[in-house]
Amino acid sequence: MTDTTTLRIRQLPGPFGAVVEHFDAAGLLDDETPRLLVDALFEYRFLLLPDQQLTEAEYAKFGRIWGDPLLFFVPQHRHGAFPEIIKIRNSPATPPESRDGAMHWHSDSSYEAVPASVTMLYGIETPEAGNDTMFADMVAAYEALPVATKRKIEPLRVLHDPRGGKVNLPGEVRGSGTTEPLPVVTHPLVMSHPVTGRRALFGISGTASGIVGWEEAAAIDLLLELKRHTLQPQFRQRARVDAGTILIWDNFSVIHCATPTEYSNEDGKRRLLHRISTKGLPPVYGR
Repeated sequence: MTDTTTLRIRQLPGPFGAVVEHFDAAGLLDDETPRLLVDALFEYRFLLLPDQQLTEAEYAKFGRIWGDPLLFFVPQHRHGAFPEIIKIRNSPATPPESRDGAMHWHSDSSYEAVPASVTMLYGIETPEAGNDTMFADMVAAYEALPVATKRKIEPLRVLHDPRGGKVNLPGEVRGSGTTEPLPVVTHPLVMSHPVTGRRALFGISGTASGIVGWEEAAAIDLLLELKRHTLQPQFRQRARVDAGTILIWDNFSVIHCATPTEYSNEDGKRRLLHRISTKGLPPVYGR
């Protein structure tokens, strides 16, 4: 059993993010109070948990510590026995149009009426180079905005289209979106974090496709302006998932972007990650 009263947390160099050292995620499964670990995520924006040895069943159970599991809209990417687990591979058999679909800045599941609150990646097999995820702090970016800009954007709601967004910068690559009959949804442009209460930008990229009541061109210009502001170096950080490492992030505090992946079956280049996203509050906060 993990003693959560003695978490060893080492903040990473840079503006945010932390490593939880000498931590057994499997031991936490029998612990009734994983509160400190959950609190740490919302303090540091993302956590790295190295040196884990979880079975698929244990990982699925660990995911439920963070909220209710989300099922990805592409069934063939789901794990057969544990459908909340998404398999992320870099097989060279992957069609070109399906490669690097997460290499754009986004919040997970922002196309859903209830978006993902927490996402985690568990490294099963990882390449010797690359495999980083980049993050940008949406709380700090919002707090750094001029007062007049905050007043302007506070009441706005952003349109999110599951078929794909329109707030893209050069070099971003995104998947083709879903062909499922999902409706366009809206989310506040400025969101209060459900745990910390801190205000943050939300959904300015990814599936963002406009602003309610605005002409499309003006809406995209504003969202691009906010996106460029958020991606300034002082708000940026990155993390690498190694084999045996779990990376967890708070979707209501950061946006993220995958880095390029070489699609190969060669030794030292293969990648298999297991991803879980959850919605709602972690059970330790009550329902």
